[in-house]
Amino acid sequence: MSNMNSDILIYVPFEKAKLNEKEISWINAFKSILEISLRQITKKGISISNFTSDEFNVDLKDINENTKIIIQLLLNTNYTDSGLLDTDNLKTKKIINVSCHPEIKEESFKQTSKYNLFDESMGKPINLSDQINELKNEIWLKFLDIAYEIRKELASSEKLTKKSKGRIYLAETSNDQNFNRETIIRELEHLGFEILPKGNFPKDMMSFSEFVHDNLMQSILSIHLIGNFYAPLLNNIDISSIELQNDIYHEVASELKAKNVAIKRLVWIPPDIKPKSEKQRLYIESFKRNIELLKSTEIIQTPIEVFKTIIREKAKEIIELKPQVKSKENEIVSRSVYLISNNSNEKNLNLIKQELTKNKLTILQTTDKTNKIDLIQEHYRNLIKCDALLIDYSTDNIQWLNSKLSDILKSPGFGRRNNFLAKSILLNSSIFPQTNLQINDLEFINTSEKDIAKRLSPFIEKINRT
Repeated sequence: MSNMNSDILIYVPFEKAKLNEKEISWINAFKSILEISLRQITKKGISISNFTSDEFNVDLKDINENTKIIIQLLLNTNYTDSGLLDTDNLKTKKIINVSCHPEIKEESFKQTSKYNLFDESMGKPINLSDQINELKNEIWLKFLDIAYEIRKELASSEKLTKKSKGRIYLAETSNDQNFNRETIIRELEHLGFEILPKGNFPKDMMSFSEFVHDNLMQSILSIHLIGNFYAPLLNNIDISSIELQNDIYHEVASELKAKNVAIKRLVWIPPDIKPKSEKQRLYIESFKRNIELLKSTEIIQTPIEVFKTIIREKAKEIIELKPQVKSKENEIVSRSVYLISNNSNEKNLNLIKQELTKNKLTILQTTDKTNKIDLIQEHYRNLIKCDALLIDYSTDNIQWLNSKLSDILKSPGFGRRNNFLAKSILLNSSIFPQTNLQINDLEFINTSEKDIAKRLSPFIEKINRT
């Protein structure tokens, strides 16, 4: 039997003998990936053990006190109610239900956290059999959501919760975006922000308006997710709570401005949005066109994981925003260059770095990471933060180059606010790349000059004279 003294118990409500090899392998992979996810976000060693129903008494009240969390894995619908955890006897433990089957009804687990690991396109639980470094980003995100909730629960139980960094309002949204809303809540709470509102949204218009107004007045940032449906509707009125919350935001922003207090708004629209009604389509078009009502607002249409990165950057920017006083002796601020390279020759790459450093430029790069999510997020952060961008193109790979140029074009959607001081491609390849992407002010450094200092000189001069 596994160790009952672990911090986390993974409970499977089936007899071990009735599980097939694929199911046992999936359970073990779930445990391994969760352990990796937890190691990424916490320094504390967290122990995890697996149990099946014939190894675990679901009515047991005396589980070791060290065990704070029990994850119930629902692989299929063959479990019996008597095999499920008795939550009444486990009130001191955090219960997390992970569903791997479409027919498992969420309403059966109202008092617990719920995650869905069923792949609807394949008609089976998400594939965990790949090598760790080949897992899809979407799978890592799901596990990181679970890991963040676990860390928050363990920190709370140990009374390690830090003082809130600030309050963020997360607007009510339509059903198709509720999962994304819950994910954002967990990530922001993990970062130390207090998420408003605390209670449920009222259903009548007057109470709803007062409730939203009061919560927005306490917030530094307001986040709105627009989905495919013009919903939810308030009682006895044909207006969605999504539209009303955006209207109330304008009122609150004006009131706070009069008090010299600022509030910002991020509005996310899925890149593949398909409004399910004409009313929703017209509302989205009207919202995007009304520039006057979009002050202190950023409309972002990117994949959800990119939007999460933008939220973190914006929240950090708001709380760290301080007046910057420059002295005459220190007017020149170190500028940064995001260096993107497919150069396998470490010696040549180091020569580029040395020249940039010699000219007092800070170099930003993506570091080697096993986790693709961290790599992508670091890439987006660098695109947002850098002053200039240099692509070292040393291996013929037009697909790789096009993906980097495409990200430059999309960088405003990632949260970049300023123009790049310089954008150049340093050509160290024998073939001039034929790309169809047109980017303003993008320069190619393609000379026969071998001296790296002379080759980079126009790029560096452009940064310094801006």
